[in-house]
Amino acid sequence: MDSVAASRLADTLSAHHQSLCDQVSARLLAEYPEITKSLRLEENYTPVRRLSSVAVERLNELVRAILIFDLPSLADQELEWAQGVLPRSGVKLEHQMSMVRWFFEEVRKLPIGSMEQAIAHEIERYFLGRIKQIHKLHAL
Repeated sequence: MDSVAASRLADTLSAHHQSLCDQVSARLLAEYPEITKSLRLEENYTPVRRLSSVAVERLNELVRAILIFDLPSLADQELEWAQGVLPRSGVKLEHQMSMVRWFFEEVRKLPIGSMEQAIAHEIERYFLGRIKQIHKLHAL
């Protein structure tokens, strides 16, 4: 991974953090309204803001860490944890896969160059592949 392009992409994700996370959260809730039941809604939080804060913002920060440290494997522990915990709250494989796909769709809409696009695509593939692998292991 080109460190300069990765750093630029991490900065762009930081700069567009809130709108990116809210867009993905809104899309998830529109497509999967059942997710609302798994959110512990607190005062002053809309379902979109709550989902954004507990899921999509975590994904954004994880992607930024991967970019900064050039370590896709940083995602592994988070994805293992998610597979062990989220299904108990009704979060399914399709929800996780959609969140990752839609997050990176939104990333591709940001003002980034072709190098950053390639890095984003590489990280997206890594996440989707690991989610599938971990899900299969836990399904056995």
